[in-house]
Amino acid sequence: MLRLSLFLLLSLALHSAGWLLHGDKQPPALSAAQTHQAPQVLRLAAVLQQAQPAPTKPPEPSQPQRQVVVPSKVPRAKPLAQVPVATPAAVKVAAPAKSQPAPVFASKLPDETAADVDSAPAVPAKPVAAQAAAEVLSTKPSFREPPRQPNYPSQARRRNQQGVVLVEVRLDERGQQRSLNVLRSSGVDSLDRAALEAVAKWRFRPETTGGQAVPSRVQIPIQFALTASR
Repeated sequence: MLRLSLFLLLSLALHSAGWLLHGDKQPPALSAAQTHQAPQVLRLAAVLQQAQPAPTKPPEPSQPQRQVVVPSKVPRAKPLAQVPVATPAAVKVAAPAKSQPAPVFASKLPDETAADVDSAPAVPAKPVAAQAAAEVLSTKPSFREPPRQPNYPSQARRRNQQGVVLVEVRLDERGQQRSLNVLRSSGVDSLDRAALEAVAKWRFRPETTGGQAVPSRVQIPIQFALTASR
């Protein structure tokens, strides 16, 4: 609209200059009404054009503003106050009065017991140790029945093998055999086995000391000889 108003004003100025340039020429006489009518219409048009307000752009719809919710700071929990744990106080035991008997504490019992054991006389151990200590060595055993002579192995006889086997028998207080072994070998396995087989069948009487039966050890040499009576 501003450009249109300037254009109209410029055209009016050009028309006015044209009138002024041709003013010397006497145009045909116009009535007063005609001379004043045209400029007024032009002026009014210009005024009207100037008076028209410039079209304003419709206001753009305002965009809704987003409300940003700022999270409020969560207050930190205050640390709990540490409650001091009361430690149990050491219990002091008052010493007993002199007139009262002193109590016996369990912690002192092992020491006192050990002292009593050390001061007590040593008691000999019973079952095996006592029997072993009381064993007597018998060189002349007695028998419930006559012992049978061992058999001379035929293989040793053919090979002319001979020798002496020393056998030891351990007897209890009832005369029963507890163990049987070879103390000294003859050097021939067949002769040693024949001696053990023969003695294992023998029945002994218990040894006595002071009228009382006691365990004993009996050592018996058994000779294998071809010239000996069999």
